[in-house]
Amino acid sequence: MPAPAMDPIYRMALSAARAAEEKKGGDIVLLDVSQVSTLADYFLLVSGYSFTQVRAIARAIEEQVGEEWQQTPRRVEGQESASWILLDYADLIVHVLMQDERDYYDLESFWAQAHRVDLPLAG
Repeated sequence: MPAPAMDPIYRMALSAARAAEEKKGGDIVLLDVSQVSTLADYFLLVSGYSFTQVRAIARAIEEQVGEEWQQTPRRVEGQESASWILLDYADLIVHVLMQDERDYYDLESFWAQAHRVDLPLAG
């Protein structure tokens, strides 16, 4: 596995995390699931505190990743309800969740075998 700074998927995840941070997304966590799942290499988890904020965070991530990486999600789920929006970039899956949803589904515990990756963010 390449060092995170050299890994282009990590760098794309970092761009997404920074976009989420700019929209005041909370508790931003990056999990390296490459050794425990074939679904993706990384999961990015972000909390939002209103439906409007969850949508704004997801939109900001789509815009940032599109501009910087020329990538669009293969699939987007949950935009209607906006309690949990999933952006599927193949090797990176972004989960933007209302805090209640995040607490209930507790993805960090479900993927406890995954390595938590440090993100150099301001917050």
